[in-house]
Amino acid sequence: MLLVFIGMLLVTSDTNKNADAIVLLSGGGKVRNAEAARLFNDGAANTIVLTQTSGRGSVSTMGETRSQLIKAGVPSYQIQTAYGTATSTYDEARQVAKLAKSAGFDSVLVVTDPYHTLRARILFAGELGTEGVKVRVAAASGHWYQPISWMFSQEGWRVTLTELAKIGGIILGMRGG
Repeated sequence: MLLVFIGMLLVTSDTNKNADAIVLLSGGGKVRNAEAARLFNDGAANTIVLTQTSGRGSVSTMGETRSQLIKAGVPSYQIQTAYGTATSTYDEARQVAKLAKSAGFDSVLVVTDPYHTLRARILFAGELGTEGVKVRVAAASGHWYQPISWMFSQEGWRVTLTELAKIGGIILGMRGG
């Protein structure tokens, strides 16, 4: 039961999925991309914001993400890229805060992997909340990580322990990484 509770703690998703923009965090692949496209096509927002990360393959990944979104029915003119290059979720939150301020967004819907939702919520609320922007979070549906079964895979243990350590770091005042 404790392990299920830990999984449930990490996975947070808002029921209200309406926002001025959907923020698709980088690095999640096709499942995150499909969730963002589905939310867009369901009318959750009129814009999808991509974040740019650094590292090998990040430019090609950005191109693949755009292509997948367009194939899923998102018009290219409704896809924006946040300013700058990120090396962490904290950097992505800072990028989106700048864009939200200049674009006049009152709310954003952050799409990410289920195990990453709590940390994303904490970091985005910390950065965007100071700008008066409401942060909502959506866990990518159809993802392999589930609160009731993560403990049955080595990858489940890896990502759960990593997220708990990173959330501990946030509590101690660390933001990057």
